[in-house]
Amino acid sequence: MDSPYFLMALLTIIVICVIFLLRHQRTIIAKTGFICWISLSIYFIIDYIVIQTTTAPYNFLAQPMSDLGVTTCGTDTYVLSSLEICSPYHLLMNWTFTFTGIAIFVGALFLHQFWPDRRETTIATIFLFIFGLSYTIAGIFPADVNFLWHTIPSIPGMIVQVPALILIGLSIRKEMPKLSIWTFICALITTSALILMSLQPFVDFFGLLQRILYGSVYLWMVITAIALWRKKD
Repeated sequence: MDSPYFLMALLTIIVICVIFLLRHQRTIIAKTGFICWISLSIYFIIDYIVIQTTTAPYNFLAQPMSDLGVTTCGTDTYVLSSLEICSPYHLLMNWTFTFTGIAIFVGALFLHQFWPDRRETTIATIFLFIFGLSYTIAGIFPADVNFLWHTIPSIPGMIVQVPALILIGLSIRKEMPKLSIWTFICALITTSALILMSLQPFVDFFGLLQRILYGSVYLWMVITAIALWRKKD
């Protein structure tokens, strides 16, 4: 493993350890959780920058986000890809994948205190932790470096957000009805994108659908963090 990717893995482990140490510092972890989820708003800015720097044609409507993190240039750079890929800013993209995943699971754990104390919300938080961790692993292991380690952890990360949002939406529908409706809307969007992605190759918009799949959850997290922060104050 090259040193940048070793640092990504080390950072992830350190963050998980720090989460355990800070678990009782409710004020500190609340502000940290808010900032983590709100910071997800910059993900697609970086995505756009990396796309603009590719030296091989990149079709964001059709190509997966992972192609931007491929470390080598050429065709057949990894299993299931026959397109020409060349992303000079692949390291920036993989760091972004890593930090995005960390921001997701840190926010999920630190903001859990704002949900009703029920088994459903605990399960939802676990699902969101898995959602974030899978994204981090995708950055640590680019598709052309280790396709299995890149792909297998990503599979649950494409699904678990659906039950997570549904469980949270159901749990807060009395205490926070407006936020509950917002949660169900985002759950519907990400579910629709997931279903349409499963229709490949009949629907040739995998890249766009993948961005909607994740982006709808990012948007939910950004707006939810702002709403919870305002409610707290």
